Amino acid sequence: MDALLMNVDSDRAKPEMRNTGHKSGRRTEIEHIDYAIIAQPHPPMYLVHKYWARKPHNVVSQYIQRYSRPGEIVLDPFGGSGVTAMEAIKADRKAISIDLNPMSAFLIGNTLSQVDSREIEEEFRKIGIKLKERINGLYETKCPKCGKTAIVLATIWDREKETPLELRCLCQACNKYAAVPKRKDTALLHRIDKLKPKWYPNNQLAYNGNKFMKREGKETIADLFTRRNLYALSVILHEIEKIKSKKLRGVFEFAFSSMVHLASKMCPVAKEGGKGHWSALSATSFWALQSYWTPPKYMESNVWMLFESAMLGKQGVLKGKADAAGRIKLYKRAKNLEEMNDGENILFETANVLELTKLVPPNSVDYIFTDPPYGGAVQYFELSTLWAAWLKMDLDYAEEITINSQQEKDFGYYHKMLKSAFREMYQVLKPNRYLTVTFHSTEIAVWNSIIKAVVLSGFDLERIVYQPPARPSAKGLLQPYGSAVGDYYIRFRKPRTEKKRSERDVDKESYEREVVMAAKEIIEERGEPTIYQRILNGIMVDLKGGRNAPVGARNIEDVLKDHIGKEFELIEVKDTKGKKAGKMWWLKGRDFTNFSTPCLADRVERVVLSVLDKKVKTSFDDVLQEVFIQFPNALTPDTENIISMLEEYAVKTSDGNWMLKPGLRESQRESVHNLMIHYLAELGKKAGYKVWIGLQEQKFLVKDKPLSEMCDRIPVFRRVPQDGVSLDRIKQIDVLWLEDGRIRYEFEVENTTGISEAIIRGSNIPEQLNPKRFIVIPEARERFLSRKLQEPILAETIKNTKWNFIRFDDLERIAKATRKTFHPSRLEAVAKMPKECGEEKQLLLKL
Repeated sequence: MDALLMNVDSDRAKPEMRNTGHKSGRRTEIEHIDYAIIAQPHPPMYLVHKYWARKPHNVVSQYIQRYSRPGEIVLDPFGGSGVTAMEAIKADRKAISIDLNPMSAFLIGNTLSQVDSREIEEEFRKIGIKLKERINGLYETKCPKCGKTAIVLATIWDREKETPLELRCLCQACNKYAAVPKRKDTALLHRIDKLKPKWYPNNQLAYNGNKFMKREGKETIADLFTRRNLYALSVILHEIEKIKSKKLRGVFEFAFSSMVHLASKMCPVAKEGGKGHWSALSATSFWALQSYWTPPKYMESNVWMLFESAMLGKQGVLKGKADAAGRIKLYKRAKNLEEMNDGENILFETANVLELTKLVPPNSVDYIFTDPPYGGAVQYFELSTLWAAWLKMDLDYAEEITINSQQEKDFGYYHKMLKSAFREMYQVLKPNRYLTVTFHSTEIAVWNSIIKAVVLSGFDLERIVYQPPARPSAKGLLQPYGSAVGDYYIRFRKPRTEKKRSERDVDKESYEREVVMAAKEIIEERGEPTIYQRILNGIMVDLKGGRNAPVGARNIEDVLKDHIGKEFELIEVKDTKGKKAGKMWWLKGRDFTNFSTPCLADRVERVVLSVLDKKVKTSFDDVLQEVFIQFPNALTPDTENIISMLEEYAVKTSDGNWMLKPGLRESQRESVHNLMIHYLAELGKKAGYKVWIGLQEQKFLVKDKPLSEMCDRIPVFRRVPQDGVSLDRIKQIDVLWLEDGRIRYEFEVENTTGISEAIIRGSNIPEQLNPKRFIVIPEARERFLSRKLQEPILAETIKNTKWNFIRFDDLERIAKATRKTFHPSRLEAVAKMPKECGEEKQLLLKL
C-alpha cells in the first residue's frame, strides 16, 4: 500500500464519542455522510451578490451539523462568500472565517449586518429623489408610436464597431418595444461622452505591469464599461459615499457592487421569447465566463434600473437581509478569538491562511469545512478586481495561492503553498476531529496536489463522496469526454497521534493500469452503458490518496481514450426524436447476458417504487435522497432518469408531490404479477408441459391456493449446468415449461422484474436448448419499455437472445378463453416488441 495511506485503517478508531448535551452525559457516535445530499436552491441571503464557486448552503449545513455540535467552533480558512461561517452560526455553532480576499469579509459583514429595513428604504428614497431622473435622462428616447418620452432599458452594441444596434425601451403609454437607434439617440450618446464623471476606478488589469491572464484584451477597469454607464455608476457611488452611518453605507455599497458587473460590457444579449417578448435583464443576471470577456454583441443595461433592482428586487439587498435576519437568530461579531468566549459567535477577517496559527491557538477548532483553490481553474483575485476596484479595496495578489504564469506562480508554488496551508489547519484542529475539503477539478495533477497536501500535513484520508450539481446539463453529460460536473467532498481526520508521512508515487504504467481497471469495474458494477462523467466520478473516488499519480501523469480521459477499441467501445445515444445526442462508454464485446446483477436502471427503479410505496404522497427530494444513499459516487444516476421513472409510475399532485398511479401499490403489483404466473402455469399444463414456478413465487396465493400447488416436481433440469450458481438462477425464473426435463419456454413477468434481470437469469439456460423466451408486460408500461429498448446494447441483447413480449391483457384474454387444450402458437401470435403508443392506459385487473 502506498505510503500516503499507511496507517489509515490501523489508526481508524471509531469517530470521537462526543457529549450530546443530555444530563445523563451519554455520548454518541458520529454518523458519517457517505452519500450525496440533494442540493437546494440558495435562499435570498445568498443571492444578493455573485461569488465564484459558492457551495450549496444546505449541503454545507448538513456537514456542519453532522461533524460538530452546538457551541463548537467551525473554521473555514478559505472563507470565500461566507457560506460555511453563516451556516455555522445559523446551526448554533461558533464560526471563524478567514480569506486573503477582502471581498470575503465584505460579503459576510454586509449580509449579516443589522440595519433596519425602514432606514434602508428611506435612504434609497432620498437617493432616488436626487438621482433617478438625472440618471434616467441618460437613457431617454422618443417612442415611435406615441411620440412621448420613453426610457431605454437596454442597448444592444456591436463590440467591434462600437455602435448601438438596437434599443429596448419602456414607454409608459405603449409598454415595452424595441427600435433601431435614431440620430437623436446617437447625438445623446455623443453629449454624454463629454460629461465629466465623478470618481471611478481606472485600475490596470495587471499585477505590477504583468497583465491579467483573463483580461480578454481589456487594459483597465474603465474599459469594461460604456461611457454612459461609467458616468451613471460614478454618480451613484459618489452619493453612497455621503451616507454617514458606516453600517448603512455598507449596505448600499453591497447593493452597488452586486450589480456593477451587470452594468458592464460583459453581458450577453437577452433572447427574444414568444411573440417578440424579451427581458432586459434575463441574460444579464450572471457573469457569463470566468474572465473579462465581452460578447460580439453585448447588452448595456440602464444603471438606475440595475441599482433599483439591487436594492428592492427579488434578489435585492432588502429581501436578502430580511431572509438572513429570519434564518440567523444570533449574530455577534468578535474582534478577536478571546471574544468568542464572551458570547460573540463569529469572527471573520481578511487574513492569510499561511498565518492561521497566529490567529487561532493549536487544537482549538472542532471542525473545518473548506473549499481551497483548484490550481488556476478560477482566478479569484483577478475576477474580484472589478468589485474591489469600485470599493477601493487593495488585493494582495502576491500572496494568492494559485497557478498563474503572469504572477510567475507555477504548479510547484501552488503545491508548496497548499501544503503549508493544510499544515496550518492541522495545527489548529483538535485531535480525532474532521476536515472536509470540497473539490471541483479532474486535472490529475491538481487532484493529487490537494490529496498529497492534506495527507502529508498529517491527516488521514477516510472517504470521498461525489456530490451532483443541482442542475446538470443533459447535453454536457452525454459528451464522451469532459471536465467535472458537480463536486467531490473529501473527509479527512486528524489522528490522535501524529505519524510520519513520506511522498512516494507509483510508476506511470501502474497508475494507468489502475485507471483502466477502475473504469472497467465501474461499468461492470453499473451493468449498462455509462456516461463519461459517471466513470470519472468513480475513478476520482477510487484513486484516493493511496493511488497517487506520478509526476507527468496523463489525465484520466487521455488514458481511457487509448483503450477505446481494446477494453472499451463508445455507444451512440439518440434522443427521443432519433437524433444523435452523444456517446456512452461500454465494455467491448459485452452484452447483458454476461452480468450477474441487474443493470443500474432496474435497481434504481426498484428503489423509486419502494419510496413511492411507503406513503400516499412523496416529495421528489425524498425519492432523490434515498437514491443518493443507495447509489453513491459512480452509481449516482442522473436526476432526469429519476424524473422519467416518477412520471412512469406516479402522478404529480397539486402540491408538487408524487403519488403512485392506481394499481401500482406493492400489494397490487404482486397480485397482478402472481395472477399472470397463474395463467402461464395453467396454459403450460393445458399444452402438455411440465411447469416450474420460481422459488420466490411459489409461496404466493392466487385464488386462495399457493402457486406451489401448480408447480410440477422436476427432479432434474436436463442439459442445464448443475453447478449451484446457474441452477439456482434458473430456479428463480418466474415460469418455465419443460418437456422431458428440457426447458422449452421461459417466461418473466415484468411487473416486478426488470428486463436486465430477466435477461441475466435466462442467460443461464444453455443456448443449445433454444428455448422460446417471453417477457410479460403490463400494457401501461409499453411506452416506457419501448423507449428503454432503444438503448443500443439492450436492444442488441434482446435481439440476439430472441426475447419477445406479451401484454397482460392478451395473456388474460387467452387464458380465460382456453378450456381444455392449448397450443403455444396462440401466445406466439400475440407476441410483439413494445411500441410507442398513443394514450397511456392503466391496466386494472379484477382479482
